[in-house]
Amino acid sequence: MLEDIQKEIEKYETIIILRHQNPDPDAIGSQVGLATILQEAYPQKKIYVSGIDLPVLDWIGHMQDVSPETYRNSLVIAVDTANIERLDNPGFYKQAGMVIKIDHHPDVDPFGDINWVEDSFSSCAEMIYIMTEKINHLNISKKSAYSLYSGIVGDTNRYLYGETSYFTLDVAAKLAKTGINISEISLHEDEMSLQVARLEAYILDNLQITESGFGSIVIRKNTLEKFHLADGEIDHVVPLIGRINTVNNWIVVSEKVPNRFRINLRSKKIAINGVAEKFGGGGHPLASGVYVGSMDEVFALMKDMDALNKRN
Repeated sequence: MLEDIQKEIEKYETIIILRHQNPDPDAIGSQVGLATILQEAYPQKKIYVSGIDLPVLDWIGHMQDVSPETYRNSLVIAVDTANIERLDNPGFYKQAGMVIKIDHHPDVDPFGDINWVEDSFSSCAEMIYIMTEKINHLNISKKSAYSLYSGIVGDTNRYLYGETSYFTLDVAAKLAKTGINISEISLHEDEMSLQVARLEAYILDNLQITESGFGSIVIRKNTLEKFHLADGEIDHVVPLIGRINTVNNWIVVSEKVPNRFRINLRSKKIAINGVAEKFGGGGHPLASGVYVGSMDEVFALMKDMDALNKRN
């Protein structure tokens, strides 16, 4: 698999790296880290990162404007994206000569011409690091290590999640050995704006927890607007509910657009990705997401999440 990926990387002069919508540190860290690795290995090639710029994560890296014409006969590498609907691209990727998918989510949509998918990894950033060990001419610099380490810390929630393994810590240690400021990265991951802090207070004050240990908060559009959040900031509050010791699984529902509800599903032990898939979403066993179009669907999903605890 990696030999095939190496051949395509060497073949194309233009490489465009994409990731999923509503990016998290792993999506941008993998994207920017891979771009840095390839640019340092092949300085003559044109390497781009494309997608919506998210100011709250610009400490990891910035996106570039890539014209539709640039995609023609290019190599597109999509990182950290489980299905094509989530790709942060208006369809320009269809003009590419080759699409490679690199992802650590369950392989529900092998949309690439080459698909390297392994859901045993804690993050896509880990997979990008493996590329540098297995593919000739690819190396880790301090600059690329900073991005990849940010992705690992983000997707493991600073090594809290169950996917964290000995291998995860080994890769993180090798990245840290380059001399990156790991304390600075952790502080970036941990810090929040005053608006997010006030939203967390609202959540704790209005949170519902069932007898089975299912926690939920629904933030309707008129309420969400009062907090004046920047794009991506609501993701900071998702882990909050899980810190409560009586909570087994939980959801955060946010309505940014009328009757379009984004639902983040999380769990400490019981797999919840089946619930997300039932409603058209997906993700990891303990961390998934979905969009639904009505409160009736929200209530139905809440019922299923509560039932999971009662059966286990």
